[in-house]
Amino acid sequence: MGIYSRSTDEDLQQQRAQLHAALIARLTQPTSAAHNGRSIAYQQRTDDIKREISAIDAELDRRAGVRTGGPIYMV
Repeated sequence: MGIYSRSTDEDLQQQRAQLHAALIARLTQPTSAAHNGRSIAYQQRTDDIKREISAIDAELDRRAGVRTGGPIYMV
């Protein structure tokens, strides 16, 4: 039972769209600014956003009956 198990499919799709928009914004917006000799730089850490998108995708796949297990190797 995951963190998103109590959300509806529509809610999950909206959250995924918002996270995707945030990811695109983080990757395309400027990462530094300067004014009057002062500057600031922002980190483009996208790991958390990608992890949340993956968790939502996994929950939607689970609800659709898609197997999420990895490959089975015969030795």
